[in-house]
Amino acid sequence: MSARARLAGLLLLVPGLACGLHSCAPAYDVETLYGQLQSSDSEVRQDAEEKIARIIRDGRYEVFVRGTQSPQIMHRAPSIVYLSQMKQPEARAALRDLLRVEHRGMLPFNPIRMKPTSEESDSRILVAHLIAQNGGDPQALDLLLQGTDGGPADVRTATCYAVGALHDEKGVPYLTAAVGARETEVVRAAAQALGIFHTKEALEALKGLVTHPSEEVRSEVLSSLQLQEDPSVMGILETIAAKDPSRDLRASALSQLARFKNPSPVPFLIEQLKAKDDVSRQMALESLRLVSGQTYGPRPELWARWWQSSQKPTPAGP
Repeated sequence: MSARARLAGLLLLVPGLACGLHSCAPAYDVETLYGQLQSSDSEVRQDAEEKIARIIRDGRYEVFVRGTQSPQIMHRAPSIVYLSQMKQPEARAALRDLLRVEHRGMLPFNPIRMKPTSEESDSRILVAHLIAQNGGDPQALDLLLQGTDGGPADVRTATCYAVGALHDEKGVPYLTAAVGARETEVVRAAAQALGIFHTKEALEALKGLVTHPSEEVRSEVLSSLQLQEDPSVMGILETIAAKDPSRDLRASALSQLARFKNPSPVPFLIEQLKAKDDVSRQMALESLRLVSGQTYGPRPELWARWWQSSQKPTPAGP
């Protein structure tokens, strides 16, 4: 008997040895698994769930990496989500690699609310969000930014959103540079992402946008300022409230001043009771009442007298 025949006979007698030599791990494809997850048969669904749990437990990340490139676009986002649940270093590296601009794709999936949607978003935003949820990755930002400078506006816009989703403060310089872009959509994205970061550099970049010609950008700045707790924000809000061309944005800035519960803007708010438009006067009055706890009406002189008397030092006791 030949050596080959003897080996074949041995493999037939010892199935475990055959699997060891030929890697008998079952082959999975996400198209089949995801189809089974939608089955009307509960046993089929449960079997698919168990298979997916086994894939994650065994660290077979390549199954989901293939899924991120599936011809079925609805299978790509779930594959990224499942891949992010794997703790093995190889799986983490594979997830991180999806941040490269050459791996980007448009997915009908909301990367923050984590659910399907009719509006498509850049896959890198979802990847960045999942990495941040898992505690971050010090190598992620560099991969995300590689090759994006000078790229199309849609790529740079999505990159700004992904930097915000990644929550890595080292991305603030990229966003600070992006606020100088010619394209409004890039600047809006940078302004939104800057609101995530509570740093002096991020706040300075937002401050520089309060006179941007686009009302959409200035509105985004106000939304980002709402996430900031630094008292220096009050000065920026006062500038917007006094000078912005949009009545709605002026009113919004006046409203935000009340959330600090700080008496510093009281003189400014009293002055805004003399504003030309009714909306600003009403918003200034509401903010004054919230900040001061007083219930005076719209007459600025009554507020001015109260403010002056409240600033007098309390006489010392005997």
